[in-house]
Amino acid sequence: MMESIIFFILAAVSLGFFTVSLYEKFRVIRSGRAEERSDRPLRRWRYFFQQVVLHKKISRHPLFGMAHIFIMWGFIFLIFSSMHMVSTHLFDRPFPAVFSTPGFALVRDAFLVLVIAGVIAGLARRLLGKPEWLKNNTEAFMIQALILVIVISEWLYYWKSAEVLLKGVSWWVHFLAIFAFFFVIPLSKHLHIVFAPFNTYWHTLEPQGALQPVHFGENGSGRYGVGKPEEFTWKQLFDAFSCAKCGRCNGSCPSYLCGEKLKPKRMNGRLRKYAENRWAIFKSSKPDKESQSNKDHKKGQGKNKGQSKIAGGIIEDGYLWSCTTCGACMEACPVSCEHLTKVIDIRRFFASRGKDLPPAVTEVLAGIAEQGNPSGSKRPEDLDYTWAWEMGIPTMAEHPAAEYLYFVGCAPAFDPLARRTAVAFTGILQGAGVDFAILGPEEWCCGETARRLGDERLFQQTVRKNITLWQEKGIKKIITACPHCFNTLQNEYTQFGGSYEVIPHTVLLAALLENGKIKPSRGPELVVTYHDPCYLGRYNGFYEEQRELLRALPGIRLIEMPRHKGDSFCCGGGGGRFWVQKDKENVISQNRLREALDTGADLIATACPYCRITLEQENGRQKTEQKMEIADIAEILSRRI
Repeated sequence: MMESIIFFILAAVSLGFFTVSLYEKFRVIRSGRAEERSDRPLRRWRYFFQQVVLHKKISRHPLFGMAHIFIMWGFIFLIFSSMHMVSTHLFDRPFPAVFSTPGFALVRDAFLVLVIAGVIAGLARRLLGKPEWLKNNTEAFMIQALILVIVISEWLYYWKSAEVLLKGVSWWVHFLAIFAFFFVIPLSKHLHIVFAPFNTYWHTLEPQGALQPVHFGENGSGRYGVGKPEEFTWKQLFDAFSCAKCGRCNGSCPSYLCGEKLKPKRMNGRLRKYAENRWAIFKSSKPDKESQSNKDHKKGQGKNKGQSKIAGGIIEDGYLWSCTTCGACMEACPVSCEHLTKVIDIRRFFASRGKDLPPAVTEVLAGIAEQGNPSGSKRPEDLDYTWAWEMGIPTMAEHPAAEYLYFVGCAPAFDPLARRTAVAFTGILQGAGVDFAILGPEEWCCGETARRLGDERLFQQTVRKNITLWQEKGIKKIITACPHCFNTLQNEYTQFGGSYEVIPHTVLLAALLENGKIKPSRGPELVVTYHDPCYLGRYNGFYEEQRELLRALPGIRLIEMPRHKGDSFCCGGGGGRFWVQKDKENVISQNRLREALDTGADLIATACPYCRITLEQENGRQKTEQKMEIADIAEILSRRI
């Protein structure tokens, strides 16, 4: 009797602490801004099944994936086994009766073995083959030790040889460890046991490359974005509690890996820590009380304006602009955290205020607003469409019935290197009989750079300007040789009523080749490695068309870099960096160029003007013997026609 009383008191205390802790966290989460995440349930359950049940992302690292599967499913099954231990030990009856059958005992023992094997594999990974992104700490080892105690004590409880001496002791050790676990979970990274499945179900169903719009009032004025943690959405707050602190995001982040110190994991960790301290709105009934985040922001500005901590200290503004928006962190995250939206929302806060922006960012945004391009080149004097007129390419004004608009984009319009791609591509289209035209001097930036740098108001003004012009011209189909333009036109213009059939240039070229409209001839033998642009591959899933096109060219042998397709490494030009840091050394593209050089390839094939130019710039800084040719796929194809 006394044993039962002690057991239920301890159970009530541990479960009470666990429940209250979760309630406090959910209370904080509910304070976040509203966001719809319950639509399209069938798609959500399908994704949930892939990621939670089958461990699709975690299994990219086979040893760790298998270990995690063993531990997770073993623990789920052992919940029922522990219920059986309570009913037989305290009440001398099985609950339910099936738990006392030999079949159940066999399955139970199998799961005990799997959990132990999983813990051993996890320890081996930490001690013998630890990847750089995985950090060892006391908490991690303590959790694994607790798991072993829970499992081994259960094994001893059922072990016939130890029945007399250890049965009672092992039973208490088992449940004391479980009670300890209920105290540890809310305070540690293992809170993801509770939060991660829900976070996975609530992951975004929108295209990864589509940022959510800001809905401005009638006058379109006022501050927007996130200047303090209280202004995040509930899902962004939920991310912070779901984060397993595994470090996969850091291990995929090009900025972090190249020494720029942007740490996606730290952003979620700091947000959770801030939230767990409970914001001022929960500490005081005074709604006008200044939040701690504002105090932190002011304090940081006083110490060092250039490196102050913003949004409650979850990220330093010196690192805010390092993000390339490549999406690698989100691709790698096994619990579906969405790091990128937090970065963009904080950038939006700065852009909306119109101050404290880096001078280079201000200059780029002014160029888009005043001249319709991020370079700030003046129109019409700096516009150079001589190449188009010499090739006899009509404008939409001259040929309004054209089937396709070729949206040239800002880089080819103002950069001679990117213009080579435009010349090669349009030459192929003409030879294949494709009916197309360009806008010429009427073309305006698509707004992608403005949105990624946080100026949502400028982006929306740009979008509406373009949609109005294109409606007047009856444009329905658009070809673009820039993945950034493609992503914006395909995934984000629809948010404002601009619905078009948008085709990446390499996808169209692959189709023309397959249909026999292009007939390549044999050229010099070349070993080519293909660099996947983030906005074409990771964001929009175009991986195979470019490879199939290259393989179809006689004399070309395609080899892969270690990081390719979904794991491709960014060139360092995304997130506005191509324009903001155009004259600076790009350590990210240096890293990618070294990887390409190590393959022994003769040429790097690209499908993005940003990638083409950033890699070429770093290639020019290499020693002569280390240089390799860089070309867009359209250029490579045009040489063999």
